Amino acid sequence: MLQVGNLSANAGEKTFGYLKTAQSRSGMNLDIPVHLIAGAEPGPTLMLQGAIHGAEVIGSIAILDFVAAADPAAIRGNVIAVPVVNRAGFELGERGSSIDDKDISRQFPGNAGGSASDQIAHIYFQEAIAQAEVLIDFHAGARTAYERYVLFTAEKDPNNLTLMEERRRKLVVAFGLDQAAFFPPGTFGSGASKVAIEEADTLHLTLEFGGGTGWFKNGEDNVRDALRGIWNILKAMGMAAGELEADGPLCTVYNAGVVIWKPPVDGLFIRDRKFKDALKAGDVYGRLVDPYTGELLAEMPTPKDGIVIPSGQEWPTVGATSIGILGSIDRVEDRRVMDLSVRFD
Repeated sequence: MLQVGNLSANAGEKTFGYLKTAQSRSGMNLDIPVHLIAGAEPGPTLMLQGAIHGAEVIGSIAILDFVAAADPAAIRGNVIAVPVVNRAGFELGERGSSIDDKDISRQFPGNAGGSASDQIAHIYFQEAIAQAEVLIDFHAGARTAYERYVLFTAEKDPNNLTLMEERRRKLVVAFGLDQAAFFPPGTFGSGASKVAIEEADTLHLTLEFGGGTGWFKNGEDNVRDALRGIWNILKAMGMAAGELEADGPLCTVYNAGVVIWKPPVDGLFIRDRKFKDALKAGDVYGRLVDPYTGELLAEMPTPKDGIVIPSGQEWPTVGATSIGILGSIDRVEDRRVMDLSVRFD
């Protein structure tokens, strides 16, 4: 039997319900929608997670499409599928939650005695995440950026990989995209939540998938490829039959260690560089101008050499934020010669 909190599914069964979590101070129900797919044969548990940042919905649609198509009789192991983790943020179109001004994805392993987001993170972590061998965590550019890569945790020693790091290298490539990236430690904070997830022996992959002003133009293709990636991971884990499908034979892995930060002035953001442009230190990535007069307020040069990875920002850019990410090529993986199978039993 597959059980997540108050929900359960017997072998060969697909069920749906809400994992009881917390309420806001005003009584808003923040319980998490969960689909359980218990395969007919025993095997590992894969978890699919969407919209932990409420405005990032490409993965949510792909997860729902997967659930609709999945036949428990043809699956070995279990799938926990959560199309929307952050219900408050989703309903308001926000990244985090204005209920307590917190980002659930930064709160793991959570706190049963904390605010609403802390409580949600605690229950969700204990009941769902901690029992999965692999977590596929879908993110996107929302309204601000178009992104398309597998993001994963930097390896402690690339020449002496742990078992989890070896498995993760394979699944990064197996997902099927032509690019992946990792941030060096400390690039965006401590990464404490990711540490907590992997200390629970759950292999964590983040998908940065779609978004931006071309959402409607690109949405159908991104959902299709996100769904393809879900099936690829099941195949690589031995949970489903079939051959892997991909963008092509190669996957370029970037060390995404160059962040371009917005200066302390607000204005209309104009991005002068596009994806895969190679920049030298001092090259201008983008500009801030007065949206009414056109006066140049600031230029934003890159501090180091790098190749543009999908990123961006809304036009009326306000406050402290990153507006660009650059990387250097760490390696190029070739699917034609890699063994992409990952077994957990």
